[in-house]
Amino acid sequence: MTPDQENLARMAIRHTQSVYNNCGDRGRIDEMMTVFTPEAVLSWDGQTFAGVEAIHGFLSAVAKGDTPADMIGARHNLTTSRIEFESDTVALGWTYYFVSRRGTTIEDGMYIDRYEKRGERWLIADRRVKSLWFIDREVS
Repeated sequence: MTPDQENLARMAIRHTQSVYNNCGDRGRIDEMMTVFTPEAVLSWDGQTFAGVEAIHGFLSAVAKGDTPADMIGARHNLTTSRIEFESDTVALGWTYYFVSRRGTTIEDGMYIDRYEKRGERWLIADRRVKSLWFIDREVS
């Protein structure tokens, strides 16, 4: 990839990240699923969800408040992000985040991602959510 192509790819990946967080915070899980490859894997808090159906089921439960992750009314904020390219169609990413609700930080952590270029879009093929701190519980 040329430096210009890498910059365009980084912008597309950051857009994918923003759709994931913005749609998740608003409970728009169907729209959120558009950022995953069909065979994507999401790992969170020791659980792994493989494929968009499994991921959709888990994130829908989170959005409804049916899991220990109480994210109703939460806002995810992305901070430092590093994106490295393995090839023209695969990138690895490490992005710090914190989550706030009603002016209080309730979680901070890191997304560890593998992105794949599918058509003109960069999608999440594998995401590990690594919570470093959560307000109401210990994180290992």
